[in-house]
Amino acid sequence: MICGIGVDLVTVSRIERAVHRFGDRFAERVYTSEERHMSKGQAMFLAGRFAIKEALLKAMGTGLAGGLRWRDIETITLPSGAPSIRCYGRVKHLLDARGIKNIWATLSHDKDHVVAVVLLEGALA
Repeated sequence: MICGIGVDLVTVSRIERAVHRFGDRFAERVYTSEERHMSKGQAMFLAGRFAIKEALLKAMGTGLAGGLRWRDIETITLPSGAPSIRCYGRVKHLLDARGIKNIWATLSHDKDHVVAVVLLEGALA
C-alpha cells in the first residue's frame, strides 16, 4: 500500500551558491560523509541528493520538524545506477513506527534543475 509520496524540484545553481557561500558548513550539515565523498564537489550531484531528502520529508509529511536531521537521510547509488535511500536516527524510527517497508526514489536532471520523487510503501499505521 502506498503510504506517502513526495516530490521536490531543486535549482542546481541554488545549491552551488550555498556551497560557495557556506562551504563545508553547508555540506556537513546536509550531507553524510559518504555523500560528500561521492559528490566530488559536483553541484548537480549535491542538488539531486538534496531533492531526494526533501522529497522523502514531504512523503513523510513532516519536513524537518520534531528533531529530524538532514544527515539522518542518506542517498546511495545502487549498482544499476538508481538512487536509493538509507535512513537513520529519528527518521528511521518514524518510518518504522509507520510500518514503511520500502522507499522508492527516482531522479531526473536537466541543465539547471533536478526533480526527485519518493514513494513510501508499507502498511498504514
